Amino acid sequence: MGSMLDMSQPVQIDIASILKGKTGGKKPSSMLVYLLSKLLHVKEINHFLTLAKDKKDLDFFQALIEYLNVRVLVSGVDNLPLSGTPCVFVSNHPLGGIDGVAVAYEVGKHYPEGIIIPANDLLMYLKNVQDLFIPVNKVGGRAKNLAEALHVAYMSSKQMMMFPSGMVSRKSKGKIEDPEWKKNFIVKAVEYKRNIVPIYIGARNSALFYWVARVRKKLKITLNIEMLLLPHEMFRQRNKELKIVIGKPIQWNVFDDAKTPHKWAQYVKKIVYNLKK
Repeated sequence: MGSMLDMSQPVQIDIASILKGKTGGKKPSSMLVYLLSKLLHVKEINHFLTLAKDKKDLDFFQALIEYLNVRVLVSGVDNLPLSGTPCVFVSNHPLGGIDGVAVAYEVGKHYPEGIIIPANDLLMYLKNVQDLFIPVNKVGGRAKNLAEALHVAYMSSKQMMMFPSGMVSRKSKGKIEDPEWKKNFIVKAVEYKRNIVPIYIGARNSALFYWVARVRKKLKITLNIEMLLLPHEMFRQRNKELKIVIGKPIQWNVFDDAKTPHKWAQYVKKIVYNLKK
């Protein structure tokens, strides 16, 4: 994963190229490209990418936090395991953007050995930080490559960071919370004997985001169209506070056969949400 970054040219988001790559080389309509570029704040994102063209990895994340002037308040730093102790850091995912950036930066800066984040393969277009990610939404033959990449990552000294819900928090019955957490992080923590560090992020998206998600669900639309709002939601966080609470590590051997991995995952999720109290 140690690709070299050409700092001479800033990375830029090109919606037409991304769509072409996702549709087998078919050229998208100019109207679709225009509308998506507006909706996804491509002009603003590319402006930042130009400013931060010389930044890489955690320095890039720090630059984005400063660009948006997000004030990150961190508590529980004393709970962080010492460098050289490979763990799995897990967190809720309230925003779907700057929350992941902030927690990766605030945790990662304590670990010179580095961090790895399993994430959507679209993030691989951000070459400034692609060495931090393992693209996880792979199918077919690529799934085998993913399994191998994850094995190498878990065997390394690098810290693993995960959002076990696999998606952004939604609003249900008046409460904003992640969907059920997936069990994979429990299985991997036990397999590779890594303790789990729970982290709570205190933040929320706009009412519009939750309304679109609710309407989409009522209409039984399977495509998560509200995700198109996430760039807009990220820029809404400008000049706001974001709270991060780091909990005490949980020993990997706690996760025994008394519960299924799925139930252990919900157990850790509950611990995370209790950190906000």
